[in-house]
Amino acid sequence: MNEKEMLWWIETVWTSRNPFGNSRSLLVLDSFRGHIVSSVKNQLVEKNTNIAVIPGDCTSKLQPLDVAINKSFKVKVKERYNDWMSFTIHALTPARRIKRPSYSTVATWVKELWDDVDKDLIRRSFKCCGVLTNTDGSEDNDLFDYDKLLSMLEDDNEVDINNSDDEKNEYTEENDYENEWEIETDKGKSKENNGGNDSSGEDGNQNQELTSDKE
Repeated sequence: MNEKEMLWWIETVWTSRNPFGNSRSLLVLDSFRGHIVSSVKNQLVEKNTNIAVIPGDCTSKLQPLDVAINKSFKVKVKERYNDWMSFTIHALTPARRIKRPSYSTVATWVKELWDDVDKDLIRRSFKCCGVLTNTDGSEDNDLFDYDKLLSMLEDDNEVDINNSDDEKNEYTEENDYENEWEIETDKGKSKENNGGNDSSGEDGNQNQELTSDKE
């Protein structure tokens, strides 16, 4: 995600929630630079949106989806990818690499897995982080009660609230992922095609598991 993509997201996705801009909204963002540049802030102001920026190193405690949803969700996406790798007949590139899954395939995985997320868990995660609670104090007991959220994740043993989806270096680079999922399948043939020299470099050792996407 970069500045240009963030502006597109605001116009295409965020605005679709409230196309007439007649109600004020709150958008919680981490401190990734693409979220807090002036052009993005100005665009959100035009869309009648207040911005709450989570300080660095606080995502694991103050970002609702990181607290309860993201880590287990990404694990499940990786499982879909691994199943796709194991049970699908793959087309190859001229360099003898497995072609990555199509955007529509990955979008289908994301849609199906997101539909399975417990909506009540999402609501509780916002309350736990103090983003959405009753002003009369009746829900103050839910604030930062991570144990209560964990109790709703008994079937997701991979989730660890103390090791949430808060990756300090997640947004340090805006990489080009055009060929990230291409996987070398026959280094020997690749060497033959290059006169015995393996020009794949580190790509030949690329992990075959789907890397987590950048926000």
